[in-house]
Amino acid sequence: MTGYELELASKLAIDGTSSIITDLSNAAINNNVVIISGIPLISDTDKPYIGALVSFPSGQTDFYRKQDLHPGEDKFMSAGSENYSFEFKQRKMFLGICADFTNSQHWLDANEDHADIYLSSVLISKNGFAHDSEILRRKAIEHKLNIVMSNYIGETGGWLSHGNSRAWDTDGKVCISANDSDACLVLCSITDGGISGRIINITKN
Repeated sequence: MTGYELELASKLAIDGTSSIITDLSNAAINNNVVIISGIPLISDTDKPYIGALVSFPSGQTDFYRKQDLHPGEDKFMSAGSENYSFEFKQRKMFLGICADFTNSQHWLDANEDHADIYLSSVLISKNGFAHDSEILRRKAIEHKLNIVMSNYIGETGGWLSHGNSRAWDTDGKVCISANDSDACLVLCSITDGGISGRIINITKN
């Protein structure tokens, strides 16, 4: 919601009283969906967390805090210490933020939690995209997980992110993917029979 602005994160971070939480909660209730939103979260120190708000149609809001920081992020951000998962429509979702997916233990924890889907919110540039995509492809196969990756598109915090949000099935097959130039919605349907979906481009005014 704020972009990847490490130097501004302490000013942009929110706590549990923010009106942003209320607005997202109302949207989840009114549309009967779960909304996961990335935003800095205030911590007990002067360095906030890289976090996610999880807004449920019941009105409940949960918080996840990124556990594995990239080199240099610790100058501005604190690391979380707890995994997060939730169930929706009879599927167990396990949430990771960016470098979390590079930690082998995080995947073992997802299996131990009996996750069906690994949700990965990332910021990956063009130079790192092939490498990181291969990690996710291998993890899908190794851990028998469907993986949905949402990658930022455009420039933020001095980085040009590569887009190409996509989903892999448990065989490591890319079942649907966006491109690297157009802001869009990637709609996935995950069933016992596999993953299908479609892309809806978002026209900028």
